[in-house]
Amino acid sequence: MTTEDKILGFIGLAMRAGKVASGYDMALSAISGGQAKLLILSKDISRNTLGKLLKRLESDGIEAPDAYSFSKASRLGDAIGKPDRAVIAITDEGFAKKLSTMLEEYDDTKETD
Repeated sequence: MTTEDKILGFIGLAMRAGKVASGYDMALSAISGGQAKLLILSKDISRNTLGKLLKRLESDGIEAPDAYSFSKASRLGDAIGKPDRAVIAITDEGFAKKLSTMLEEYDDTKETD
């Protein structure tokens, strides 16, 4: 099992625990409401989606939580049992801290698909 698979598995665990807001609208709502503790953006997120998200946060004066670029939208979606997801917000402090640590240690230049 690769490190990427382990991280995706942990995201899936967070989803089963009800601590994930997935997709643009749900993640934006979690960020706006102050529930989002960590943001995960797929590496293949479209410029349009990323631009819309950043512009919306800026116009609403909302500070985004720590964010990481990780994996592909298809793999993020698979991890949480949903279609492709380019934006995922983790809404629990404990899951967010553990994922931050895992993502900080992750070096995708060493992994192969």
